Order: sequence, then structure tokens, then C-alpha cells
Amino acid sequence: MKPLSDSVTRSGSTGAGVWWRIPLKAAADAAGKAATLVVTVAAARTLGGDAFGVLALGMTTGWLLGVATDAGLSMHLARETARDPDRARAIAVEVMTVRGAMAYIAAALVTLLGSRVVPDPFRLAFVLIVLAQLGGAVLDTLAHLFRGLGRSEIESAVHLAQRGLTASLALVVLWQWPRLDYLGVALVAPPLGALVIALAIASLLTSGGEDRAADADGPTSSAMRLTWRRFARDVLPIGAATLISALYFRCDVYFVERWEGLNAAGGYNAVFRLVEAARLLPAAVMAVTFPALCRASTTGPVRRLGAGLLAAGLLGLAALVAGASPIVEHTYGETVAPAVPALRVLALALPLFFLNYALTHQVIGWDGHRAYLGIATAALAANLAANLLLVPVYGMVGAASSTILTEIVVTAGCLHVLRTARPTFGSVEPAAEAI
Repeated sequence: MKPLSDSVTRSGSTGAGVWWRIPLKAAADAAGKAATLVVTVAAARTLGGDAFGVLALGMTTGWLLGVATDAGLSMHLARETARDPDRARAIAVEVMTVRGAMAYIAAALVTLLGSRVVPDPFRLAFVLIVLAQLGGAVLDTLAHLFRGLGRSEIESAVHLAQRGLTASLALVVLWQWPRLDYLGVALVAPPLGALVIALAIASLLTSGGEDRAADADGPTSSAMRLTWRRFARDVLPIGAATLISALYFRCDVYFVERWEGLNAAGGYNAVFRLVEAARLLPAAVMAVTFPALCRASTTGPVRRLGAGLLAAGLLGLAALVAGASPIVEHTYGETVAPAVPALRVLALALPLFFLNYALTHQVIGWDGHRAYLGIATAALAANLAANLLLVPVYGMVGAASSTILTEIVVTAGCLHVLRTARPTFGSVEPAAEAI
């Protein structure tokens, strides 16, 4: 196994070995998002309005719980394995043990309290949908091990297989037995199976570094272990900030449901999925280049990445604004047509979405997790205030407008931090290049 581990370490995240992984990751994510979109479209066309609304609430709730139970462990896993590949196995074991325990607690709470969120006839379906999202979130945490090792192609393969199987099962169920609880069963099984396979691959991939990690064991290695003190200091702030960003990113659907009803919540969630699909490019770029940002000594790399992503976001904005109506009509049908104005407004946030991928990853890569927590908190406050003011008056368009304001706050906060930030890892120049 040593040659395998050596090849992982040497592959790194710079040079010619990087760029072919970006289109591969983008293609895998595109296929995964397409699978989710196909399931959403099929559900919109076969389930009733209330059932489709419960599906939206279940997916949003599960996604938020997945982020909450991650608690910053994903970014910690990627960052630490990028810096010390020889300790990848030990880091992964520590991280996944905590990750699994937190997901189990969340699953138990959802099972007990599901009836408080949705009507009793939908309780089982709601719980299953949330559990499916939780399983996918745990799998995503493990995928950050592959990112840190510069092996994002493994993540891409697992992701593609899991999403493809999920879509296939879900479509069969919706075609033969169009019930929300049956759909929930079809959504749960594939992430759990993929998690088992990914754990086996991770075990094989990291076994070659055990001897070198043992040789390096000492005061420095001990200091790097994930103690509760270090978890609270270096990991939990990332998790809190990520959870807060997840809340301001997706809590709009709850405001829409509160003032506009389940049908509107389902429609808003549907068009938001289209915007999410457009963000595949920055997600793929950052999945591959994050290790390089962690080791960067100046802001030059993030400036180049940010400029390219901003330009791509502007192109996406133009495409969504021009084609919003036919895209929604041909994708979802007339039932989601009232959400077209919301999609046009959401499209205005797309360039900032793209740019903020690069900015937030650089802040975290330079151990700026506490600053990121402050930025996310300010963004959440702006989002909640805007939703409370705008959604009762403008409905879905108000929710979409609050998203634009939130992303402006994130951009401004990250730029402020990076103007004065300095890298904290390795030997770097005394002053970072200004943005």
C-alpha cells in the first residue's frame, strides 16, 4: 500500500494533475444535481401539492441537520489531510467517529419529533427524507478526505454512482407507486450503501501512511490530535459558521411556507434547485483547488480563481434571466410557473454565489474560521431581517431578494478579512499580497 499512498501524496493539488479533475468533478456534480432535479420534477408532476411541499421541507430540514451535525468536521478533515497526508488515516478515524455519533443523535431526534413539523399522515415520509439527507451529508464529510489527499476523482466516482442509483430507484417508485413514504425509502438506501463503499476505499487509500505517521509520532503529532479543546477552538467555529450559512441559504423556504403555504414553498424550493444546479462549476473548482489555497502564501491564487468564477457567474446570470420562464415551464410544468419571478431575482445573486465560494474557502484555508463565523452571523442577521420585512409583502420574490442582500454581506466581510489576513501554515512570506 505504500506506493499507493506515495502516489497520493505526490499528486498534490497543483500543476498538471489538478485541472483534469475539475471537469471530472463538475461532470459528476452535474450528473448528481441532474439526478436530484429529475426526482424533484417527477415528484412535482406525480405527488399532490401538500406532499410535494413536505418533500421540500424534508429535504431542507435534512440538509440543515446534515450541516449542523458536520460541525466543521468536513473542512477540518480536508485541511488537515492536505497539510499532513501521512496522518490521513488517524485524522479520518477521529473525524468520522465524531461525525457518525452526531448524525445518529440527529436521526433519533427527527424520529421522535417529526410529527411536530408536518401533519401525522406525512410523518414517516418526512423522517425518511430527512434520514436520506443525513446519510448523504455523512458521505460528503468522508469525501473531504479524498479532497485533502488530492484524489477528488474518487469522490466524483462515488458521488456519481450514488446519485445515479438514487434517481433510478426514485423514478421507479414514482412511476409504479407514487407515494411520498415509498419515495422516502428509495432515497434512504443509496447513500448508506455508498458510505460503506467509500469507507472501504478510504481504508485502503490511507493505509500506506501508517508507518510514516508512527515514525513522526511525538509532541507535534500529539498536538495535532482532535482533542475536545482543539475541536472547540479550531473545528466548531467552522461548523457554527457553516450551519449559520446554511440557515441563511435555505431558511427562506420556511418563511415562504409560513406566509404563502406549502404549495408556494414547493415552488420556491423547485426554482432554487435550478440555481443550485448552476453552482456546480464553483463547487467543482473549490473541491479540487482547496488544498492549494490552504498552502498558499499570498492571495494571488484566490484572486485568479475569484475573477474566473465571477465571470462565469455573470454568464449564468444572463442565461437564467433570459430563459427563466421557458426553463421553469419545460422543467416543472405550469404548477411552478408562479415561481418564475423569484428565479429571475435569485439569478442576480449568482455572480456573488460563485465569487464567495473562493473567498470563504480562502478565509477557512488560512485558519480564519473565527472571522468566517462573524461574517456568517452578520449575513444571517441580514437575511432574517430581510425575510421578515420582504416575504410578507412580496412573497417568493421577497425571499429571493433577501438572498442577494445576504451574499453582498458575505462578499464584503470576506474581502475585509483577506485584505489583512496572513497565512498561518508553513513558511510564508512576511506579508500577503493585497487583494
